[in-house]
Amino acid sequence: MSPTSRQLIHYSVPSIIGMLIVSVQMMIDGMFVSQGVGSLGLAAVNISMPLVNAMLSVAIMIISGGVVICGIAKGQNDEKLVRGYTTLTFIVLVATMTLMSVLVLCFLKKICYWLGSNDEVFQYVRTYLGILSGAIIFYVIPNFTEAFTRLAGKPNKVFTSGVICCVVNVVLDYVFIMRFHWGMAGAAVATCIANTSAAVVLSPNVKFGRLMGTWWDVRRILFNGSSEMLTSVSAAVTMFAFNIVLMNNIGTLGVAAMTIIYYMNMIVNMSIYGLSQALYPLMSFAFGSRDYGKIRNLLFVSLKMSAIIGIGTFLFVQIFKRQVVALFADGNEVLVELAVTAATLVTIHYLMSFVNIIGSSFHTAVERPLESAVIALCRSLVFALLPLFILPQLVGNIGIWLSMPIAELLTLFVTVPLFVTTMRRLKKNLC
Repeated sequence: MSPTSRQLIHYSVPSIIGMLIVSVQMMIDGMFVSQGVGSLGLAAVNISMPLVNAMLSVAIMIISGGVVICGIAKGQNDEKLVRGYTTLTFIVLVATMTLMSVLVLCFLKKICYWLGSNDEVFQYVRTYLGILSGAIIFYVIPNFTEAFTRLAGKPNKVFTSGVICCVVNVVLDYVFIMRFHWGMAGAAVATCIANTSAAVVLSPNVKFGRLMGTWWDVRRILFNGSSEMLTSVSAAVTMFAFNIVLMNNIGTLGVAAMTIIYYMNMIVNMSIYGLSQALYPLMSFAFGSRDYGKIRNLLFVSLKMSAIIGIGTFLFVQIFKRQVVALFADGNEVLVELAVTAATLVTIHYLMSFVNIIGSSFHTAVERPLESAVIALCRSLVFALLPLFILPQLVGNIGIWLSMPIAELLTLFVTVPLFVTTMRRLKKNLC
């Protein structure tokens, strides 16, 4: 095993395990909502998540862009600049999240209905979304502390914080939902407290310094992280479109079934996201130090590791899908059958999505945000929405579930050529 492979594994394994813990935490959260609130609670979570993920995507844009410019500064051995950029990133993050919270709370009722809720599920959505959006800085802050802890060369700490976050969330879910009967409010408050606890654990590893940077550096942060935001925003828009199509074609049970699939998808997406987050500081450091060989090796190893995650999860879900679905369905056989059919078809995209996710993250890390944005928009928006609206008219509800695999397949024809072109340019410019 090469030194580059060992380094990526050293950084990524704790990150992936940490993300898997987050996925398990959210799945357990869904189980408590299912048991304590019911299918309307599950539907409310899924209706709320497009906006929550959109707000999270803005945070990810700021954090990812900040990590990239800090990683490049670190590759240039300028520790003072690294700390100054860390402070700048944190200030931009807090100011932006605060502004977004205020705006959402001012128009909360209209937003709930705009997201697709009806009178039946409105109260659940308003409660859950109101708390999460109002406390969004506490929801997203672990992303900041985790990213900059990895940048500081302490990836194992991320795993520890993930364990603490999971334990706190599970305990509080039980207390708030099952014992205090707070319903959706209990789920939202438990999540915010758990996420804050994870950030507090990691905070000593984040090294701040005297604020450095200009408006140009803020623009650089936003520009470099814009593709990561587009990935999340596009996914949020697509989830919103899915909810509308499902509500119109199947009803609240269709949205509840999609919520179960969403929990399954988190296993793959969070794991590969954890790998890509580990890739950022290493790849940007190699880019800053003009080490083309290391960039190439990091890319190869990351693709191989993400392939194992994607293919392995696909096989697991295909074998145990009914057992997994039953954990969330609370004995509702109609929901079970619907979610099993969805899982059979939707999870095919695991066989391809890892290439596109790594492709987007790789281009962000080497300051090629335009290429990254193209990949993000193709897989999460352009190629997803077209089949979503066309296929159900041709083949019925099965077309809804097939739209995700088709989107990932079409995006491969964009990602692979961009990989080839970018690597050729890097070789020419760095060697």
